[in-house]
Amino acid sequence: MWFGFPPPSPCLRPPMQFSRTAVAVALGAAIGMLPARSASHAAVRTATACVHISRNVAHYCGPATAQLSVFPGAVFRNGTCTRRRIDAVRLLQVRIGARSLDGSQTNHGLPYFSLGSVDSRSQPKSGNVVAYYRSRRWFGRGVFLKGGAEGGTFLVRGVAGNRGRAIASFRC
Repeated sequence: MWFGFPPPSPCLRPPMQFSRTAVAVALGAAIGMLPARSASHAAVRTATACVHISRNVAHYCGPATAQLSVFPGAVFRNGTCTRRRIDAVRLLQVRIGARSLDGSQTNHGLPYFSLGSVDSRSQPKSGNVVAYYRSRRWFGRGVFLKGGAEGGTFLVRGVAGNRGRAIASFRC
């Protein structure tokens, strides 16, 4: 027919793997914010994250540290690692530094590092990294290269206007 539309190009469709990973990471971040007590028999109780809120800023505390190669020489300190397991899915949330709660694009110059990771039997461990350093923000998604629950290394690729690749490492 002369008024028919050509089929959409497969290049224009969003990759399903990327959307599944994004949903899994968002789920992991949301679950990481739940209180330690859960009515679900599938959840495993873990330590609650150490955070103090004052003047509209969440200050994380604890022994966790991290580095991100896009901020050479920067070491993020004073953070917490929260682990959860829901059925066959393991979740890890690392939060280090201080996060402005007013939605500031620069985090008011406060250093902050956040890593969310999801690991299941059906997919390799993947996650995202958000970091602020000297009022610069960097956001990336990637895969876990090596390590375990006490620390490790991620290879992340910049997304949402952030270019290039970076290596993120953390210790709990």
